[in-house]
Amino acid sequence: MNIFLKLCFMIVSVCFIASADSGSVCGKEGSACCSLKKVNPPEPLYPVSSPQQLRWHQQEIGMFCHFGINTFHNEEWTDGTKPAESFNPTDFNPQQWADVAKKAGMGYLIVTAKHHDGFVLYPTHHTDYCVRFSPWQNGQGDVIKGVAEACQKAGVHFGFYLSPWDRHEPRYNDNKAYDEYFMKLLRELLTNYGPVFEVWFDGAGTEGHVYDWEGYYKLIKELQPDALIAICGPDIRWVGNEDGLAPETVWNVQERNGKKVWYPAECDVPIRRGQWFYHTDGEKRLLSLNQLLKIYYHSVGRGAVLLLNVSPDRSGHLPEPDVNRLLEWRSVLDETFKINLAEKASWEASNVRGNSPEYSPEMCLKENDNNYWATDNDVQSGYVILRFDKPVIFDRVVIKEQIALGQRIEEHSVWVKNKNGQWERVSSATTIGYKRIHCIPEQKTKEIKVQIDKSLACPTLDFIGIYNSSPRDLKVQKKK
Repeated sequence: MNIFLKLCFMIVSVCFIASADSGSVCGKEGSACCSLKKVNPPEPLYPVSSPQQLRWHQQEIGMFCHFGINTFHNEEWTDGTKPAESFNPTDFNPQQWADVAKKAGMGYLIVTAKHHDGFVLYPTHHTDYCVRFSPWQNGQGDVIKGVAEACQKAGVHFGFYLSPWDRHEPRYNDNKAYDEYFMKLLRELLTNYGPVFEVWFDGAGTEGHVYDWEGYYKLIKELQPDALIAICGPDIRWVGNEDGLAPETVWNVQERNGKKVWYPAECDVPIRRGQWFYHTDGEKRLLSLNQLLKIYYHSVGRGAVLLLNVSPDRSGHLPEPDVNRLLEWRSVLDETFKINLAEKASWEASNVRGNSPEYSPEMCLKENDNNYWATDNDVQSGYVILRFDKPVIFDRVVIKEQIALGQRIEEHSVWVKNKNGQWERVSSATTIGYKRIHCIPEQKTKEIKVQIDKSLACPTLDFIGIYNSSPRDLKVQKKK
């Protein structure tokens, strides 16, 4: 028998003995799964995300910047009659916006190009109600150009919000004429400012008006094929409230126009409660640290993406109190998720696809690397156990599905082995999706189990993280 065959025989023998001894196919005391043949990955559970949507999921948080004529009038919705001359930032600094977004861990920034008032924030020649007729920079200023260039420099994706509703434009009462005008604006925004990550439309004030939505979408995909169209669009849906909160169960697959599609949820919320634009007396509405943390855990922590609005003031800067609160929030999250205790664990799984190391539970140590734990096709429940040499203290568990293959998991739970050697459930939930964060009372144990209780197809997990939260983070008390 040659050396290669001897080696194969020894590997198979060791794996068989380990499997028989443990009653589990993989992971006992850190041992590897073994398979001498190529094991095919799970078939995708359609519909699945596009590459652009997957990249959007991975950003997790974006910054929304409402800036415009309203900023100078202490109003949320002006009626289109405020003079263009009233728009006059004294120290416009979009680089500050983008740099703060980057420091706060936000992957993209969306700025208003036109709000419901109809005032356009770049020097278009299709209307007189724009920055050309403002004293700002002698009518030569361009908010969109400044923000797009700042985003590129900071390494943040750029997007814009173009309100379909227009309370100023006379052509609004003529559907066809207004569609032509609106698409001229879209064309300028899509061709003059570099790559566009997200185009944001909303439906406010549009009751009774008929838009050429399909024409808008076609133009966007023609000029910016990688851009995602949000809210009143086919790629990203509104979560359904302006509180930044996703429901307990978040399915990315939704029915749209009679067809099931990947249609993930974006949670938008202003950092000053109820105020999307800057108001001179708005600082008292600034969300507290704990409120922002709750929003994070109830949006990103439930598999949605958070779009947090931070409004520039009349100088053209993000207000210092808002920036400080934002960076305080970021620092707490960084402290909480700095050390992944799972890196010290040995891993075991109830089932491993084809008994192959390619799908072993250890593949869950790193996220977004296209490695994942998966089970055999006929196995739609199971578990991963993490064992530690010494007891670990933790109160956060992060779980991520391999959503490139579709969203599968319907119910799951987290267990710890207690002092009596019995498994005790400490948390349970429904969907996982891109990310699920369990905030639980503090636990001390040597064994943790993540259990998939129900799945539409063989489950796949991209990542499991175990963390002990920052002293400044939210705490969950044990029920008495």
